[in-house]
Amino acid sequence: MSVEGARPTPLAQDMDHAHRLAVAAATAGLQDAGLGPARLTGEGVRLLADAAVSSATPFLRAPLLARLSRVFLLHPPPGGVAETCPTCAVPVPCATAQALVT
Repeated sequence: MSVEGARPTPLAQDMDHAHRLAVAAATAGLQDAGLGPARLTGEGVRLLADAAVSSATPFLRAPLLARLSRVFLLHPPPGGVAETCPTCAVPVPCATAQALVT
C-alpha cells in the first residue's frame, strides 16, 4: 500500500521490479510450447501468472527478511538506540547498514 505523494523507497522499487520480472517469467512458462496440451493461452494467463507469483512471494521473502533482521542486529540502522556499530566499532550507520537502507 502506498501513500499518495510518497516516493517509493529503493527497496520497494527493487521488489516491484522483481515482481514484474517474475510475472513475465511465469507468463512465459505457462505459455511454453513444451507443456504440450497443458500449455495455457489467452488473456487470463498473465492474471494467473501474477496470482502464482503473489502467492509464492511470502515464502520467498521470509528467509530473506529473517536474514536481514539478523544483519541489522549485528549492524544497527540509523535512528536506533545504538551509537556505535557493535560489529564494526564505527559510528552508526556502518557501511553494511548503510548499504541495506539505501
